[in-house]
Amino acid sequence: MKEDLEFSKDLVLLGLDIPDKWDLIEHMTDALAHAVAPGERGGVTRNRLYEAVLTREREKATGLANGLAFPHARIPGLPKPCLCVARLRAPIDFGAMDGLPVDFVVLLVVPEDQPNIALRVMSQFARLFGDAQERAYLLSLADAESVHEFLARRVLSPETLVTARDIMREPYVSIHPDTPLKDVTRYMRRFGLDAIAVVENDGTLVGEITCERLFTLGMPDFFSQLKSVSFISEFDPFEKYFAEERQTTARDVMETDYAAVPENATLLEIVFELAVRRHSKVHVVQDGKRIGAIDRILVLDRVINI
Repeated sequence: MKEDLEFSKDLVLLGLDIPDKWDLIEHMTDALAHAVAPGERGGVTRNRLYEAVLTREREKATGLANGLAFPHARIPGLPKPCLCVARLRAPIDFGAMDGLPVDFVVLLVVPEDQPNIALRVMSQFARLFGDAQERAYLLSLADAESVHEFLARRVLSPETLVTARDIMREPYVSIHPDTPLKDVTRYMRRFGLDAIAVVENDGTLVGEITCERLFTLGMPDFFSQLKSVSFISEFDPFEKYFAEERQTTARDVMETDYAAVPENATLLEIVFELAVRRHSKVHVVQDGKRIGAIDRILVLDRVINI
């Protein structure tokens, strides 16, 4: 990636005192347009760069977490990715996921057909800033040349793959195996879940309950082979469900054929579980404990719509 990405020490901006993210984006775009010759940009003008990043930022704030923001855009006609970083004198609001202001901003523009590069760079910066010692070291560097050298060596590695930990969200709801079935369905409706994890008190993942599983409780096995039920006049598809609901718990209906991957599972492995094996959710586990979750909507949001 380093060979194909335009990033020089002139694109490292330190000690900026700009209190507004919109002014900062404009300042960083100006720096990028000044440092990267028009020929290296394929004739893409400064205004096109600025408007593309501005439009993307208006669609969704790009503040991540741990003091990092990642404004970016995909631009038709741009021949190669261009990167600019800025360290601020005082943190500013960037609509970050953790609700905190940011003091380090990475602006990246990439060719329209290469969003994978944006995802990889964003993932690498997020990993760096998730490490308190690494982040502190980066913020302690006094000059642009040192920052550039560190980032080129530590962050812009072409070998790094996008993994589960880069795109997962922290689990925000789960149920205990002894949760009554009626409460299970209420949780799923409340949080709009297609699938809910079943975990023990210590966080160990033991099962999963899906909407598909609930819909088919009590259905005769032969129903799955039918093309039509027009010849059946009297059958209540939820009769058995309601007859057993009161005494049934999550443990009784959960499935153990769920998708679980380690935090270093690749994007390919995740998509395989979601698209090929058709799991509605992938659980990210560490030592058997559930530490994250990935579903199709999350992949759309964090990968396809980068």
